[in-house]
Parts: sequence; structure tokens; C-alpha cells
Amino acid sequence: METEDPDALGPRDYRAFMRTETPQLTLPTVQDQFVTWLRDKGIDFDSTNRVEFMARGVRASVVEHTRGHDDYVRCRLVESETPQGTWCTEVVASSAGWIDLTVTNSEGYFVAVPKLARYLMQALDVRDASMQLLDEVKQWDINEVDRLVELLEDQDRHGLVFVAGTGDEPDLYEAFRKRVSTWTREVFGMAQSIVLTPRATQMLSDRLGYHAVGPWMLRTYYPGVAPAQIVDSRRHRYLTTATLANEKDWRLRQLLANTARRHAATRLDPTEVIRAKRAFARAETRALLAAFGEPTPSDRDRTEVVPSPAVISAAPTDAKPQALDLEDIDTDRAEPPAVAAAEAQLDLIRLVLGITSITRVALEQAIHPGHTAPSPESLRSGALQAASLRIKEQLDRIEELEDFRRDAVRALEDQQLERAELQDDLEKSRRTVRWLRDRFAEMSDYETAFGEAPEDTLETYPASCVELIDRLGKDQDVLVFTGDRNKARVVDDADTLQLAVRSAWEACIALREYVRARNDGNWDNGVDQFLKNRPEGYDGISAGKHGATETAVTMKQFGGERIFPVPAEVSSEQVIAMKAHFKLASIGMLSPRMHYHDDYTNTGKIYIGYIGRHLTNTMTN
Repeated sequence: METEDPDALGPRDYRAFMRTETPQLTLPTVQDQFVTWLRDKGIDFDSTNRVEFMARGVRASVVEHTRGHDDYVRCRLVESETPQGTWCTEVVASSAGWIDLTVTNSEGYFVAVPKLARYLMQALDVRDASMQLLDEVKQWDINEVDRLVELLEDQDRHGLVFVAGTGDEPDLYEAFRKRVSTWTREVFGMAQSIVLTPRATQMLSDRLGYHAVGPWMLRTYYPGVAPAQIVDSRRHRYLTTATLANEKDWRLRQLLANTARRHAATRLDPTEVIRAKRAFARAETRALLAAFGEPTPSDRDRTEVVPSPAVISAAPTDAKPQALDLEDIDTDRAEPPAVAAAEAQLDLIRLVLGITSITRVALEQAIHPGHTAPSPESLRSGALQAASLRIKEQLDRIEELEDFRRDAVRALEDQQLERAELQDDLEKSRRTVRWLRDRFAEMSDYETAFGEAPEDTLETYPASCVELIDRLGKDQDVLVFTGDRNKARVVDDADTLQLAVRSAWEACIALREYVRARNDGNWDNGVDQFLKNRPEGYDGISAGKHGATETAVTMKQFGGERIFPVPAEVSSEQVIAMKAHFKLASIGMLSPRMHYHDDYTNTGKIYIGYIGRHLTNTMTN
């Protein structure tokens, strides 16, 4: 049975940006596919005769807009009365040949790949950078490796690329390819999935080195791969053969889907998309404000101004009228001729239609004389509903931005402190290295003084928190993990640069050194003082990363979150409060922590009860 990890964090919305190879077909195709999708949902919407459909809990609209030489369309469906809250689907497209598709849920439910995205991918040749987006996994051989490397290195690519490598076991290839299709079916439109042949896998390894994907492994490539920078390879996480073989399909699918959504949420929107959305928002706001207003006497009595014959005859009679984007004119900075032209066209519209003010009611009565326009009361009621929804959306956005700013400020403060501590540690290490080199040089041991450290002296870090837990399970003489490994998976999903897992591993090394110092008789105090005043010959971690306890207020309000399991020899209740913790990294709202209990004076061991997101405290949003 498939399920979803309830502790999985991060954005769950669907966001996709695509460019088309046929710009002239973009707007009509988007509208056609949107209407087709609505009909599949039982909504009979005809965009040629109306711009909006409203029913109980459902609001669909198609709005057009012109800015300069480009035309835009925004198709939106809001479903507000569902058991899962409000679902909002929005497509913004441009005659310049781009499409921005967003599906959100007000309650944070996971958004699967919408049928509308598949319709668009099937109806149009849509691409991300140099590669066509399809709702299927691609299979590439050696003749596509150059193209793949170019795609991976492309800084302008928006989505991720999931690349699966294969080996020389031909009997496994087809089964593996089918499983990759299963794992990646919730990333279509947001990411691209490729299975390489064994030859292509080897060729890519020769080209990318540390950045390559191994046989029977799957690697996530973010935009702008830099093969020349070894440290950049840490950014592009991979799933090992053992993980792919042992994990359940639904969990792997969830992992890749959440990874794609998290990246899409943090990737900056193109400037052209931002401009288009702002233009629609401004127009919508002005329309709502106008719906609440009444024409003033000065509007009714205003003398009509008709452009001079010279102005009217300046354009050929068979020329199409140029749409003037009045909403984008900044009257504070526009030149007088531009303002005059806008006023002239407005006056011409009033004169030809015989109306005194440009409102929806007046236009409908002028165009359809027999049409009975809605009453002012009904118009106000509809406008009030629309205004209420817009105010709620804006308030939600304000709260989201306030939370983001708060987290950003806190993360910046933590990083500045951590950077200062790291600089101090780095300077101490440099002084030690210089002193040792001088001593070895005085003894004429120049090879030791100036040679590189042997490879076997480098620390072998685990690639994920789950791997760290597996390592702890193999050697429980000092450190014992008693927590929920699924909580650690949440960290792995967000820890793209492996900062958290490296900090967690260094914290484990420091705890082992602490126990060793006590066993050696060189220390008789707690972990916090050990990190602040380490005796000579013992390794550790920056004391700034360690929290010896929690505040009384935090424990009173949220202490239950810090109760974790331990063996009966530690506590007869087999649970204990673990206040001491290590700060692993600053990763957005995640800010992972590792909580532990020092039981040296009893069992001689340390029990790690939790590796996961920052637990709730008085500063949590």
C-alpha cells in the first residue's frame, strides 16, 4: 500500500515553466487545452463568449492582456469548497512563446502532475533549455552524451534533470528502465528524466568525473553543473544501487517528486513572467476598485474630445488598430503626447459607442442593446466576493513573506556566527600547519613538511543522514541511535550540499572523542565544556554548534517533542528528554538538529534520539 510521509517538509505545489518552439500557437493552444481540461472536470466553459464562469465553490476565468508587442493570457480555476481546502490552477502564457503553470493547495496537500500539464506537453513542442519536455522517460545512447553534458551545464535551465546510469547486465536494463518511469512519474514538466545505456553511462563518467552517475544509480542534476569544480559535485545528489534496490517504490517517487517541487519553488521566476503576472494583478485590482465606484457628475457632463482629422487619417484604413496598454502607462513619468494619445482613444470610444463612462455595464448595453445588464447590486456582490478572495490571497502572501524574512534574518545571523567561528578555527589550523612545516623543515624532512596529506587520512563522510545512521548501527560501543530514521530522510531531501550530514558526522566524532577523553581520565565534565575547553590531543566541533539545553519556556510548551526512546538500562520508562543538541545547518525553515542524551556516568554511552528538522520552540513560525 502506498502512503505519504507525513513529516515530509517543503513546498508541495506544482510549478512548471516551459518555452515553445511555435510561439504563434502558444496562446490559442493554451486556451483550447484549458477549456478541454475544464470540460474533463465537468465545467462547461466557452472562452469565446465569456471570460468568467462561476458556480458554487468554482470560479474559472480566461483573461487577455497586451503589453507592448506581446499578448498574454491568464487561465485560472479556483476550487474553494473541497475536502482538501482550496485548489488554484493558473496558467500564464505569452505570444513570445512561454508558459508558466502553477497548481497550489491552501492546506499544503501534495499536488500531483496535473492533466493540464500533460495536455500542454502533448499539444505543443515545449522545452526547458535545449531539451524537449515529454511526459515520459527518455533513453539516450552515446550519440546523445554531448547534448546531455551541454544540458547539464546550462545555467538557464529551470528544471532538474534526473539521470539513471546502467551497467553491462542486459537482463536488468528493461526492468530498471520501467522502475525509473515509476519513480519519476510525478516530476513531468518540472524535471526531465533520462536513462542512459551502459555505453553512454561510461562515456558520461569519462566526461564528468566526480559529477558522473554510476551504473544502476540515479543522480539529480541542478542547473549549472560545473565539472571543473569538485565541490560542486556535492550539490548533485545521487541514489545508490542499494537505496534503489531496498527502498519502496512509493518512497523513491515521493523523494524525487518533493525534490523537484522544492527546486521549482526556490528557482527565481523569469523576469518576463513576473512582469506579466504583475500586469494582470494591477488590471484586476483596478477593475475591482472600479466596480465599487459610481460615475461622478464631472464624468457625466464631461465634454467629449474627438481627435483631429489629421490624427484619425494618419493610419491606413485597412490597418489593424494598435492596442494601447493604458494600464502600463505611468502618468507621473509618461510624456504628454503619450497621455494625450491615451485620452484621445478613450474619448473616441465614448463618442462612437455613445456612452459617457467606460464601464462593463455601459459597454455591454452599447454592444448588445437587447441585453439586460446585471443590476448594480449583483455587480457589487460579485465584486465583493472577488475582492474578499483577493484580500485573503494578499494576506496569505504577506504572512508568507513575513515568515520568509524572519527565517532569512535568523539564518543569516546563524551563518555569520558560524562563519566567524570557522574563520577562527581556520586561522588556528593555518598557524599549526605553518609551525609544523617549519619544524619538519628544520629537521630536513621536506617531504613531510611540504607534501600533500595521503588520501587515506581524509575523512570519509557519509553521503546522507540515513547512511550515517547505518554506520552508527554497525558500531554501537559508544554511540547508539534510537530515533526514527524517517525524520532524517526529511533532512536528506533538503541537504543538497551535504552540509547537515557532514556537521552531524563531525558531531558524532566529537562525542566519541569526549567519551575517549573521559575513558583516558583526561576529562570529567560534560560535553558542552569539553567542546569549549578541549584537552590536547582530542578532536571536536565548534562549540557554537552545540546547545547544552533548552529554555524553560520551550520545555514547558514543547517539551513533549523532545522525548525520545532509550533502552531500559538508561530509563525504566524507556524514554527520556533530550535537551542537548547540535545545530547541523541553516537550510531555510528546516534548520536541522541532532538531539542526544549523555549517559556516560551510567552505561558509558551516548544515545542519539533524533536527527531531523528543527523542533518547535518559541521562535518557530
